[in-house]
Amino acid sequence: MPVTARIGCVVMASGMSRRYGKDKLLEVLGDREVVLHTAGHLAEAGFAPLAVTRSWEVAALLARWGIRCVTHDGARKSDTIHVGIESLPADAAGYLFMPADQPLVSPASLAAMAERFERCPSRAVRLGYGDVAGSPVLFPASFRDALLAYAGDRGGLEVLKAQGAVCDIVQAAHEWELWDVDTPEKMERVRSAYDVLVRTSAPGVCRALDNLQ
Repeated sequence: MPVTARIGCVVMASGMSRRYGKDKLLEVLGDREVVLHTAGHLAEAGFAPLAVTRSWEVAALLARWGIRCVTHDGARKSDTIHVGIESLPADAAGYLFMPADQPLVSPASLAAMAERFERCPSRAVRLGYGDVAGSPVLFPASFRDALLAYAGDRGGLEVLKAQGAVCDIVQAAHEWELWDVDTPEKMERVRSAYDVLVRTSAPGVCRALDNLQ
């Protein structure tokens, strides 16, 4: 069984997009919504994405594409983490937490994170570019109880800091893989990078959802 099939994959889609002004996950990038790009790249890398959201619109969209989704009403990031973990198999080898608003992350980078984790399954793995370490983050299964005990709103990295854990960093091919779309200005930056990827026929971006259709 490939390592990606043994890693639980949570798409963090519970934000309320207050800084954006409307639901950023439903904004169209190219010919598809932002959240579909993110889920598609995960699927292309071999993961089985599970989206956790408070939005019925996002849940309905993902359902139309056959992407598993659970809804909840918790306001904190820890609520999303808990729902995600509890909705995944108890024997998962690890947990990949992927922000839903990071649509330019490449399948190659995601697969490289899984490969690094397979070589050392006791260490967390983050995606980075240069000196910047970002998201997604892949936690070993040994962090399950600590993640379920966490009750904050700053994300799972707080768990890593609290335990003094050292992360392996996998380098992305492009800095824009770490970009999110928290604001309209950031969305325009992502659109510009996406246009470059389309013009250069970069792998993964235009075909992100082929295997979900």
